[in-house]
Order: sequence, then C-alpha cells, then structure tokens
Amino acid sequence: MELDAKRLGAAIKNARTEKKLTQEQLAEMVGITSVHLKQLEAGRRKPSVDILYRLARSLNFSVDSVFFPERTDGRDLQSKIERSLSNCTLHELNVIYKTISALTERTDE
Repeated sequence: MELDAKRLGAAIKNARTEKKLTQEQLAEMVGITSVHLKQLEAGRRKPSVDILYRLARSLNFSVDSVFFPERTDGRDLQSKIERSLSNCTLHELNVIYKTISALTERTDE
C-alpha cells in the first residue's frame, strides 16, 4: 500500500486553516519553502518523515487518518476538537467546559 499524497495534503491544509495559519507562516515554522508546502497540500509531493513529523507537531494533528483511513473510532474528531480548543480564550474555554459538564450530567440521568 502506498501513501495517499492527496489525502495527506488535504489533511495538512485542513489542519493549517483550522489554526488560521497562512502557507507562508506554516512553511517558516516547519523550515520549508512555501512552494514546497503548496506542493504537499496539493498532493503533488510526498514529505520526508522528518518534514511530516514537523508538520504534525506544528499543527498538532494526528496522521492516523492518513495512514489508517479505515479506522473511524473518533480520534479524528477528538483531534479536531483539541485543535479548536487550542485557539480559544480562557473565557471561551470556561464556557465550553460548563457546556460539556451540563451535557454529561444530563446523559448520566
């Protein structure tokens, strides 16, 4: 089985846009050119293991969905939630926590 470059590129782009980063900003964080990043996101190139690692760490995203697309156990959703939470203010986090607490209390009844 071969790495699906288009799936990986879409995952990178999705994670980058959720973090509200430009291609130039992410490329600088990872240590590659913006042209290289554009090619990765378009699925025209495959990253080295080192670059993939730096992308995943910089974007705080899991490559599980790319390597194991058949697994749908909620880890992708959990990763998306974690990425969204990392962009929240303290006030927003408190509101989210109270909402989750209220929801889980209702389901315990």
